[in-house]
Amino acid sequence: MPIKVLLIEDNPDHLEITKRLLRKSDESYEVDTAVDSAGGLKLAAEGSYDAILCDYRLPDATALDILKEMHKANNQAPLIVMTAFGSEKLAVDLMKEGASDYIVKDIVFQDTLDIIIKKSIDRSRMKMEKEKLEREIFQAYEHLKETQGQLIQAEKMNAIGQLASGVAHEVRNPLGIIMQGINYLEGRLSGREAEISKTLDMLKTSIKRADEIIQSLFEFSRASGLELRPIDVNAVLEVSLSLLKARFKFEGVEVVMDTGQGLPMVMADKNKLEQVFINLLLNALQAMPGGGRITVRSYSTKFLEAKNGVGRRGEDFFSVGEEAVIVEIEDTGEGISEENLKKAFDPFFTTKGPRDGAGLGLSIVKNIINMHRGLIEIESKEGKGTKAVVSLKLKGGAGYG
Repeated sequence: MPIKVLLIEDNPDHLEITKRLLRKSDESYEVDTAVDSAGGLKLAAEGSYDAILCDYRLPDATALDILKEMHKANNQAPLIVMTAFGSEKLAVDLMKEGASDYIVKDIVFQDTLDIIIKKSIDRSRMKMEKEKLEREIFQAYEHLKETQGQLIQAEKMNAIGQLASGVAHEVRNPLGIIMQGINYLEGRLSGREAEISKTLDMLKTSIKRADEIIQSLFEFSRASGLELRPIDVNAVLEVSLSLLKARFKFEGVEVVMDTGQGLPMVMADKNKLEQVFINLLLNALQAMPGGGRITVRSYSTKFLEAKNGVGRRGEDFFSVGEEAVIVEIEDTGEGISEENLKKAFDPFFTTKGPRDGAGLGLSIVKNIINMHRGLIEIESKEGKGTKAVVSLKLKGGAGYG
């Protein structure tokens, strides 16, 4: 292939001499020309040149000006500056600004031009390869850090799950005894002891609340027992929404169902999937105390590129090119800060008040989706709402029959 060169030169004689020298070379050169910086920069932006030869002084600018404009445009073509009156200071200034080389139009110009062009192209290619390698090393390092963080988080989740199961079992027994004692005392009270009765009611309410938290701990620690069957995701979504509407008020909240028709069946545990959707819908509802809109979407797609959870690694649940059913639950609520978003799946983390949960909801959801070899992501911006994205495996997908 010919070497493609842009020659920016306003002197007609020097222009012709340079073109003649390139024609005499053993290499094949394809030369475009410009007589000022405006024309040169326009051609440089439009074409892909192996090298640019530029006279230092042009009618409307200098080679330094052209270099600066090329940097702004991120044009990495090597630029060789030519001048009839060279100086060491000028050469240093040009090289500092990023010139690939500097050549004086003197008696040896004709012997060195071809060599300088080839060396500049080689240096430019080596620089680009080095930068590419550095980017790849940096990306690999970042990926390694991310994977390390995921492994640490997985170990933490496993340890917390074991701890939660033990704590829940040990705490539930004394709570049961306390509840029996309260029931006994209630039976011994007369109607005149209203204050004591009120206090016992408060104790019973607190015990029931503690029992609900313990039940959440059991759910969180449970990592087996899936009853996988081919499931219609849209049917599970409708049931989940109906169950939630039966328990909570949706005043001022519009629910938009944008579910795809004829979706492939997924392999899932119907009851656990309902638990996931109810939890996500409830989070969306609670994020909009003043009303808003919840949009529920379902569709199928293929993963066309590798990302977190998609690839060829052992810990990836999906492979590139694999089809999945996606469920999105999006609200127009308060949103989550970037700092809190990083901790959304951490056990016991919550931005809600103590009456609204123990901070195990999303941790349980994450566990359930992991058990299904699926993915869940939370996208959010403060003041603009939150979107939960669940990716589920199809019947017959990798890892399932």
